[in-house]
Amino acid sequence: MPAAVLAPLAVLASLITPPLAPPKQQLSSPPRQFQFERRDLAALAAAAMLRSRPAAAEDAPLAVAYLSAGDTRLLQPAIDAIKYLGVVNTTAGSLARDGEAVPALKVEYVPQKLPFKKLLGVFWREHDPTATAEEGQFGETKDGRVPGPAVIWASDVAEQSAAERGRTLLQQSGLFRTGKEQFGDLVKPIATEVRRLDGWQWAEAPDELQGWYLSNEGAYKKLRLRRDKFLQDTFKPYKTTECRQVDESASGGPKGVICGFVIFPCSDDNGCRAVTQGAY
Repeated sequence: MPAAVLAPLAVLASLITPPLAPPKQQLSSPPRQFQFERRDLAALAAAAMLRSRPAAAEDAPLAVAYLSAGDTRLLQPAIDAIKYLGVVNTTAGSLARDGEAVPALKVEYVPQKLPFKKLLGVFWREHDPTATAEEGQFGETKDGRVPGPAVIWASDVAEQSAAERGRTLLQQSGLFRTGKEQFGDLVKPIATEVRRLDGWQWAEAPDELQGWYLSNEGAYKKLRLRRDKFLQDTFKPYKTTECRQVDESASGGPKGVICGFVIFPCSDDNGCRAVTQGAY
């Protein structure tokens, strides 16, 4: 056969003939630290996916609110408890201006999930709005002094208006009466302030005060006793012997003088619940 024909055939043969396999080598077992089971690899893969995929909260724009009500170590867990509603992070610290420093809690949240007024509703339920700056919250002291006034810090006109409106409605609800039996009892004035944030400088508290309640469970529960008692006494239903003239005959109900009622201090009827639910 001519050499001109043999050369292309040789090239073709080299292309279709599989190469000889290299001699097998005895592989030694890998070190123990590199021996992963299938479930280990799956766990590593899942962790890598979580690291590479941002959380939904990080994709949404965040808002920042500042709240003051006594010792921030005791306020922080109440706000942390509603992270499922849209709170992303809380930081204990203080706001200062012109020589005055007020302990405060910085709250980062997703306003699309947790509107500002609803956040305030939780705040109203977690402190004593009738306590003045001189009295402090529930007799709590820090470093031998009263922590300061209860304040809702407004960053703009809209937040200021929402906070002031909620405070007015809560005052009108009559929730904070000096007595339970008579509806004519004196209603204590709400002392919680609404201040504009302008000009106040934020300072973060030391690391040991961040999430203090998590590492000091026993001390936290002891410090919460007065606060918890006040909140329970304020919001729980109670019975009264008062008599009322009622007429619910149109709906099949009673008509005449009825004595003895179960009173819900914070209800839709007096407008209190609308404030605590942020629905005003």
